[in-house]
Amino acid sequence: MEKERLLRIVESIFRGTGFRVARMEFKGSCFDLAASRLFLLLFVKVIQNIDSLTEEQAEDLKRLAKFFEASPLIVGLRSKSEELEEGVVYERHGIYALSPQTLYDVLVENELPAIFAERGGFYVRVNGEYLRKLREKHGYSIGELAELLGVSRKSLQNYERGEQAMSLEVALRLEELFEAPIAKPIDVLHAKVEAKMEVEPETELEKEVFKRLEDFGMGVVKIKKAPFDAISKEEGVKILTGISEKKTSSTVKRAQMVNEVSKIIQSDGLFILEKTKIEVVGEIPLIPKEKLNEIRDADELIEMIEELKKEIKREIFS
Repeated sequence: MEKERLLRIVESIFRGTGFRVARMEFKGSCFDLAASRLFLLLFVKVIQNIDSLTEEQAEDLKRLAKFFEASPLIVGLRSKSEELEEGVVYERHGIYALSPQTLYDVLVENELPAIFAERGGFYVRVNGEYLRKLREKHGYSIGELAELLGVSRKSLQNYERGEQAMSLEVALRLEELFEAPIAKPIDVLHAKVEAKMEVEPETELEKEVFKRLEDFGMGVVKIKKAPFDAISKEEGVKILTGISEKKTSSTVKRAQMVNEVSKIIQSDGLFILEKTKIEVVGEIPLIPKEKLNEIRDADELIEMIEELKKEIKREIFS
C-alpha cells in the first residue's frame, strides 16, 4: 500500500470518529497528523514500515507530546517483512505502534488491545492482585498452578506481583482455566512519554531568536523534524515558532501547515525571518528578527500576534 493511500485511510478513521485533523506534508516530519477530540490530542506518525522511524523523529515526536500534554502514536503496516498483527501493540523508540485495523478497533469498536509484541513473541500484562484472587478462589497453590501452566514458581509469583509480563500462550491457558479475562488492556490513546526537552539550536539565527524569546521569560524547545523549528510558551499560551533566513515558497508552505495544525492543537503560530516585511499567512504572522527588539516581554509578543491576526481579518472583510 502506498504512503498516500495509507495516510488517507488513517485520516478517515480519525475523522469518522469525531476527530478534527490537520495533515502535514513535510518531508521527514516527526508527525503526519495532529488529531484532537474533546480533551484528547494525538500526534500521529503514519509510516509503512515502523522500523523506518528514526530516533531523531521519535525524540521530536515525544517532545511535542510532552509539551502539549498529548500522546504520540505510530500507525504502520509492517515491521521488517512481517505485517503488523491486528489487536497487537508494538513499540518503537518508546512510542506505541499499531496497524490501521487495530486503530479502527480502538476508535470505532471501542476495543483496546491487550497484547503487545516484544522480541520472542506476544505478551500481556495482568492485574497481579486479581490473578492471585482467582488462584485462591479456585483452590490452587502457587506450586500447583505453576506446574499446571508449565512455568516456574518464581514466574507465577512475579505475575502476581505485577513484575513480569506473561506470554500470550500462558495467558490464554489461564483465561480458559478460570473462565475470566486476565489481560490488562493497553490504553494507546493516553500514553505518557518522557522526553529530553533541552536541545541546542542549530543555526546562529536560531540562537539569536531563542535567546530573545528566553529573555521574554518564555520556555523554548527546539524541534528538528517538523514544519516549525521550535515550540515556545508563556503560562497557558503556546506558540509554534518557525525560523528562517528569508521568505521563500518553502517558508510560505511551512507557515500554511503551521496555520492548519495550530487550529487543531489550540496554539498560536509565528515565523521569524532574518529580513522580511511584516505579513500574515493564514493566521500566522511573518515578522523580521528586528521586530523582536521592539518587544519587551511575552505579553507584548502575544498581543502583537493577536493584533496582526485581527488586522488581516479586517483587510479580508473590509
